[in-house]
Amino acid sequence: MKNEPSVQPTTNQFMYTPPTDLVILPSGGKFYPEGHPLHNKAEVEIFYMTTKQEDILSSEAYNKAGTVFDKLIESLLVNRNIRVNSLLLGDKNAIVVNARKNAYGEEYKVKVECGNCFAETELAINLDEIEPKATNYDDVTFTDKGTFILTMPNLNVDVELKLLTSKDEKEISERTQQKSKHSLPEEPVTDRYRQMIVSINGNDSFQNINNFIKNMPIASSVYLKKRYSQLVPDLDFVYSFQCEHCEQGNKGGVPITGDFFWPDI
Repeated sequence: MKNEPSVQPTTNQFMYTPPTDLVILPSGGKFYPEGHPLHNKAEVEIFYMTTKQEDILSSEAYNKAGTVFDKLIESLLVNRNIRVNSLLLGDKNAIVVNARKNAYGEEYKVKVECGNCFAETELAINLDEIEPKATNYDDVTFTDKGTFILTMPNLNVDVELKLLTSKDEKEISERTQQKSKHSLPEEPVTDRYRQMIVSINGNDSFQNINNFIKNMPIASSVYLKKRYSQLVPDLDFVYSFQCEHCEQGNKGGVPITGDFFWPDI
């Protein structure tokens, strides 16, 4: 049998690697455990978007499954050891916004509704002006596990908490669906606390945590939810605008619509 001739590489073959950029992480890496690639890292390196990412954004299957942004982020991360489902939600938001700026520029045109006269106003939001929200960690103690300890006022109880990742949010959703499927009572607040709380006064047994959750006064629960939301690192998406029709001042969150990655350019 005659051997097929081999194709020898030539020196003029062109290999293109997209440029990369560093994304400032709202978390500063504080909430990732030791061993995680982003533990105490202030930034993460990502590729600029290419036609590969356009294919991901256009995928009907990914959009239908609600995984399109996860797939997008996964394809952009330079460090392949970082698992998307281990990322904090605020850090994912920062990666998505940065990728969009690199691809289409910092201007993002949106139509928003006035809360007074309900008329629509078109705004040009500058994505460069969206920065990590201000956070104050003076009353919390961080651990090497990426968790933090918050002392509950009036209870004199140390609650160890973790920030929820995409994986945690998915597990909470699946647990709710299973309860609904088996006609069991929903426990949205309790289930969320079970996912958030790591230990009570250093005791990490399920029985101890569950007992605390079930018997926590509502006033303490309100405090815990409010303080937790303040501690969650994220981008500050709040913007202000004046209605061009009635001149009413409005505030809102930057809407991530279908035009975010498909601007009219």
